[in-house]
Amino acid sequence: MNGEAKKIVSNTLWMIFDKVFILVLNLLVTVRIANYFGSSEYGNYQYAVSIVAILEIIVTFVDARVVKKRYVTVDSDLLVFNATICRAIFSAIAFLVGIIYIIIANRGEQFSIVLIVLLFNAIISNLRFGMTNRFEYLLKSKKTVIAADISSALSSVLQLIAVSFECSIVAISIIALISSVVNLTIITIQYRVEFKSEGKNHFDKQLVAEMIKESLPLAIAASCATLYTRCDSVMLGALMTTAEVGIYSISVKLISVVQIALAPIRESVYPKLIQLHSNNLKEYEKMYVQISSLMTWIYIVGVLFSYVVLPFAFTLLNEEYAEAYPVFQIHVLGTFFMYNAALRAGHFTLINRGKILTYSQIVSVIANIILNYVGITMFGMYGAAIATVLTQAISLFFSNLFFGKDGREVFWWQVKALNPMYAIQLLKSGSFPKARSKKQ
Repeated sequence: MNGEAKKIVSNTLWMIFDKVFILVLNLLVTVRIANYFGSSEYGNYQYAVSIVAILEIIVTFVDARVVKKRYVTVDSDLLVFNATICRAIFSAIAFLVGIIYIIIANRGEQFSIVLIVLLFNAIISNLRFGMTNRFEYLLKSKKTVIAADISSALSSVLQLIAVSFECSIVAISIIALISSVVNLTIITIQYRVEFKSEGKNHFDKQLVAEMIKESLPLAIAASCATLYTRCDSVMLGALMTTAEVGIYSISVKLISVVQIALAPIRESVYPKLIQLHSNNLKEYEKMYVQISSLMTWIYIVGVLFSYVVLPFAFTLLNEEYAEAYPVFQIHVLGTFFMYNAALRAGHFTLINRGKILTYSQIVSVIANIILNYVGITMFGMYGAAIATVLTQAISLFFSNLFFGKDGREVFWWQVKALNPMYAIQLLKSGSFPKARSKKQ
């Protein structure tokens, strides 16, 4: 294994460690909190979480991949400053829209307080975007992992204490805010130690305009993805009750067991794929298929692992959450498409075909809303889960066929990724190809 491959593997392992650590904490705390508050009150909290997630789609107008592309041409400190400021401004806009929603919805004082705290928490979280993005680009995710794990551990302890003292669900949202402040503080200290920025930053209108313009199609695609992963909870709350939202949210949380390797691998290999695409298209295509194959088969292993571990986790929940496991068994099928298409959005970004993501996601979110309405009306929570899986299949796999040569090319790459031999080739090589001239 060469030095570059070791660096990528090390970065990936640190990110996976972060996911595993936080996952274990979440499993323990989620079970305790869900059992204590019950499906109705816990569902009310998760309903607020879903509302925040939908409102926060506006921050994707500054896409992380678009920012990473500019480190080779733009001063890093200037890029980090402007990307962070933009995210914070968009998050503040989401906060204001959330306040309007509270006034219109009138869902009670407790729900309103929880939603306001979570909206403010989102602003704090976005203030670390630029610093985290730079650490990820330089394959130094160890820095962000340390901050995330310390803040998550603190959050878990505080939540358990809050439950032991019989605090209201509002306390859980306040603890989430405290955790974000701690995370931001640690990241900021590490960033200043690592880069020793001189602070000569200013708001660059041209840079911001360029990032937003390039991020726009990706943002619309990401927004649609968030909508079809969150609107099921919102529609459940609207068409049924928040108790169903609470039960359904358990499956949504535990599906992260299967998705645990997705982001770490994708984020770690993306800088290398950027280099290969610029200098060696043949090797880029080969690497794309091999990594996609590896991720597809990691999914299969992850599913088998989840079926061994998670039945035990579900036995720890109160009987009122019994339906969460069948919902999970449906949800896990859709995760296949997420792994198989993990590099898809990054590829379309590199070839400047972000509109493919936009159009496919717009169609998908419309289909998802229709499928959710029909599914929830007929089958309740199971219908919502089926709608999510069908939407993921349409959005991440079959839609590629309708977008010309570039779309069909990605479709066949994803089909090739089903062959485990490509994953085996990558593991046997133990290295990444060196970038060379396109002429070669």
